[in-house]
Amino acid sequence: MRKKCFVVLLPLLLSLLLSCTSMDSLTCPYLIENPRVELGESEGSYKYAGMRFSLFNESEKTIENFTMSFMLYDSDGNSPFLGSNCIVSKCKWRIQPGAENDFVISLDPYISVLPDEPYQIDYIYLREICYSDGSSWKDPFGMYCMREAYE
Repeated sequence: MRKKCFVVLLPLLLSLLLSCTSMDSLTCPYLIENPRVELGESEGSYKYAGMRFSLFNESEKTIENFTMSFMLYDSDGNSPFLGSNCIVSKCKWRIQPGAENDFVISLDPYISVLPDEPYQIDYIYLREICYSDGSSWKDPFGMYCMREAYE
């Protein structure tokens, strides 16, 4: 039985290790700064609440778009929604190497009741970055996430 497991797992392990084309996939190519939830209307962005943040492109490639993931909690640390509190948003915006841009993600589609206090944000990370040269960087499990609660 052990030999069968070894024979099956060895090729899988080797393919995972050899699929890394460079050390670039082992470093985080971005920096998220000042993530926060704001309540109230922001014309053109959201009516009730939004998550604002700055994204710095630390890579040598131009970002075409990215997929962000984060979790929201109420002031007691509980999910504020009936469904999942994990928000995934795809942002299409060109960011040059070494440049920083400010972003807003509307939380209006998720809100059923406007909270008295802003939500707390945790587990913030980019799941995928697509570059202008057609390549991409992926972090499907949030290995480079920010693990602090932000208000």
